[in-house]
Amino acid sequence: MKIRNQAFTLIELLVVIAIIAILAAILFPVFAQARDKARQTSCLSNAKQIGLAGQMYAQDYDEILPETGWQGPCSDPVTGVATDAKYSGVASFPIASAPYIKNWSIFKCPSDSQYGGFNKPASYCYEQQLLDAKLPGAYVGIKDAPDAMRKVLPLSYAGNYYLSSAYGASGRAAVVGGKMLSLSSFAAPANLHYVAEVGSSVTANGWTFAGWYIAPGYGNGTTDFRWRKGKRHAEGRNWVFVDGHAKWYKDPNFLNADGTNRSQTLLMEDYRKNGIYTYPETDTSN
Repeated sequence: MKIRNQAFTLIELLVVIAIIAILAAILFPVFAQARDKARQTSCLSNAKQIGLAGQMYAQDYDEILPETGWQGPCSDPVTGVATDAKYSGVASFPIASAPYIKNWSIFKCPSDSQYGGFNKPASYCYEQQLLDAKLPGAYVGIKDAPDAMRKVLPLSYAGNYYLSSAYGASGRAAVVGGKMLSLSSFAAPANLHYVAEVGSSVTANGWTFAGWYIAPGYGNGTTDFRWRKGKRHAEGRNWVFVDGHAKWYKDPNFLNADGTNRSQTLLMEDYRKNGIYTYPETDTSN
């Protein structure tokens, strides 16, 4: 008995293709969301490790967190005057965290494809910290090679520079050569942020710039997009607070009702109302 082989008709093939296309259109966004969620979780894990390292450091150094300001590390060790041409010997928080972390990779968010890094053109202060920490790939003169420091220490997070007395805030005058404030001086440790996700910016000479220091809304509306680029996860970012815990929060709108960019002052106020404080003296979101 002959068995007749039957092939699919053109219409049947088109129906199958249409069904596959529909399923792909439905499932691909789901897969993408799942991937993004996994990266957000990994990034939050990084943030938690950074927070834990900060707490361990504070236990060893009289309740003082690692340096989150530029002026602390990058200043003349004698006069206290801030400059990239000098290194005070006080390491920034990524470098100071070294004894308390398992590897340097925790400072790069997996969603940060345009990562900045420990990278500032011609900065002796940046270079010397990399050399002191003996990071693989660091060498004397690396500060003069475009984006070379970025490759040595990718950096997706930056610290709240208002935690340092070198920066004036809320009626508190800036102190030349000022250092980090004590944990005991913070009015609301569970709300005062220590570190947050940031992105990178490009300098006039084409270098990628990012530092370990920032404040909410910094550069919004200018050519410095570091703060804006930190909004990587579901319209928000991960934060680390001075009590050591880490949490994701949705970002406020970066634009005013008329379409203009909101100022840094207004954005800091938006975050405060959402329970994220910038100034050590802040004690309420009301």
